[in-house]
Amino acid sequence: MDLSGYRITISNVKDCPCFQAEDQFACSGNAVVVAADTHFCMDFAESLIFGLGNIAKSKAVAMEFKCVRGSSGCKGQVAYRIEKIDEQPATNGDASADPNVGAVTRLLLNLPMFKSFDQRSIDRLLSYFHFEHIHDLGFKSYRKGNVIIQQGQPGTHLYIIVAGRVEVVDEDDNTITFLSSGEVFGEMSLISGNPVSATIKADIPTTVFRLDSKDFNSVLPKFPELHTYFARLLTQRLARSNRERNQDLTSGMAGKLSEMPPDEVLQTLNITQKTGVLEFSLADGPAKVFFNDGEMVHAEYGKWSGIEAVAAVVQNQTGKFNFTPKLPPEASDKKPLGNFMGILMNSLKALDEQMSEDEI
Repeated sequence: MDLSGYRITISNVKDCPCFQAEDQFACSGNAVVVAADTHFCMDFAESLIFGLGNIAKSKAVAMEFKCVRGSSGCKGQVAYRIEKIDEQPATNGDASADPNVGAVTRLLLNLPMFKSFDQRSIDRLLSYFHFEHIHDLGFKSYRKGNVIIQQGQPGTHLYIIVAGRVEVVDEDDNTITFLSSGEVFGEMSLISGNPVSATIKADIPTTVFRLDSKDFNSVLPKFPELHTYFARLLTQRLARSNRERNQDLTSGMAGKLSEMPPDEVLQTLNITQKTGVLEFSLADGPAKVFFNDGEMVHAEYGKWSGIEAVAAVVQNQTGKFNFTPKLPPEASDKKPLGNFMGILMNSLKALDEQMSEDEI
């Protein structure tokens, strides 16, 4: 339906965290155009879809509507008016001028994940998706206490918090941390192919932007900005979640891969800049990865050595590991195998491809 020429005005507000009286939004084409810093709650969006549909069908000049408590659990109440006004038609033929794309572009550019993107990069990113309106991109709201992802389940989406806050909890329901607007979760499972490592639930009414794994895996290799962002994010997350465990590394570390996958073990030693030998007991035999100040300088596993050995080790999900904080003299002068995060992400990509082939 063509909504060009309609204007939405907030007329009355009670306990609403998003809007104030006299806030206004314009309509163009089949979209609502809002400012980049607008907190556009999904309850209001659902009410608005109903209201715009009614006024378009009736061809009325103006109609009044109310948004009350909805699926997200928000207790706010909003009254608003939709009215027909005169509007100059847009003359810009650029695809980026489409109000649907424009609204999404402004939202994405305001998120930390896309801060390094310019207009051209965002336009190219959105060209990989086909959508009629903003809801097709996977915006979803949760009530307080709703579980968004469950520990142990396979990862299916990347989540970006648009509004609200989530709580990250362990298997005993102990709080690990909180994540708020603009932060990302679910990425570790998509990159590594491992099950979700923690349960995440809405701490307050929360709206997220979801990108499914297929779309995530298709766009990640095409945008170096995203590759850099997630490499930095993985490092920060592991540094935060493993801080207590890292304090015990001076006397060595041992464990099971079922509890701490190979990629997490490797990143832990890299983050803490450890020197020594990481030994694995795997189904196909022993493996060793040598670290010097957190950098991998040598690796051996069966017929493989170097980077190929690291990639082969990462593909194991069962077995045991043991780190000894002492490097043999013959390995102390070896140079790093290469950029640590680059080697690891390529290894995880190979693991993901192998898992996909096994599913066929």
